[in-house]
Amino acid sequence: MAFADGSGTRLAHITEVTEGTTPSTPAFNELRFTGETLVGEKQTVVSEEIRPDGNVADVTKVGFQAAGGISFEMSYSTFDDLLESVLTGTWATDTLVNARDRKSFTLEKTFETGGTDVFRRYLGCIIGSLSLDITAKQIIKGQMSVLGRSYDAANAIIAGATYVPANTLSVMNAAADFASLDIGGTSPEITIKRLQLDITNNLRAQDKVGTDALAGIGLGQVVVTGVIDAYVEDIQILDLIDDHTASSLIFTIGSVTNEKYTFDIPKLYLIAGDALTPGNNQDVMISMNFQGVYSNLGPSPLDDHTIDITRNVA
Repeated sequence: MAFADGSGTRLAHITEVTEGTTPSTPAFNELRFTGETLVGEKQTVVSEEIRPDGNVADVTKVGFQAAGGISFEMSYSTFDDLLESVLTGTWATDTLVNARDRKSFTLEKTFETGGTDVFRRYLGCIIGSLSLDITAKQIIKGQMSVLGRSYDAANAIIAGATYVPANTLSVMNAAADFASLDIGGTSPEITIKRLQLDITNNLRAQDKVGTDALAGIGLGQVVVTGVIDAYVEDIQILDLIDDHTASSLIFTIGSVTNEKYTFDIPKLYLIAGDALTPGNNQDVMISMNFQGVYSNLGPSPLDDHTIDITRNVA
């Protein structure tokens, strides 16, 4: 018997037609990742019954769900269907805007253990949040959180299952692959050292009397926030913060034609931040927190949203 090794783990996913049910003869898509914390959460309650001998009377199972996270390095086209899930939207040609569409997946981990592998599956999974970290001289890294309805284990593939290998496109970095940045049309363009974008759709587990399974997963508000660390060059960013003037944020990642993404938050506010002097021989920086809000600035109601992503950018 061989022990499972992290370097040999396969993580794969497939879009579900019926939420919580893996399609028959599934064609799983292998997923590129750097780590994961997906777990089957068995929920238990300890009995408070008082016994004369001082012992605990029982521990009872009251529920279960799947939860955790997936860490990754950003690459083109790898996560397009997962982006739909976190934005609760659907790609229309090459544009994705936040909406109220549900998309769930079965996620499967395969652990190589010699003659018989171990499979762990998480069903009815929705991506609850996305965080992108774009830091100077670093690979663009990301983290997704997951909430799912159930889980199981097996020692064989699902009957008829196939596995589509992940693409091998280069991972993106914050140097060659940070194509452009525009904050509210500021001029000259500010110089930044780090940009973090956070998107959450505020998932919630919906419990039900009469079963330990989830009744469902609820969708909350799509909230878009982030942090920009910028060098202090002039007064314009301080004015945006102090005056509470509505602004915007557009940035593009990728360096290959038609293998880029543009992220657009058409309306946001810089809600906190100030110029700080950390000490001698250091740059004066300003760390700005922002939050996107609903914008109806588009040419039609279909353009009204908080965030949109465009792929296949030239």
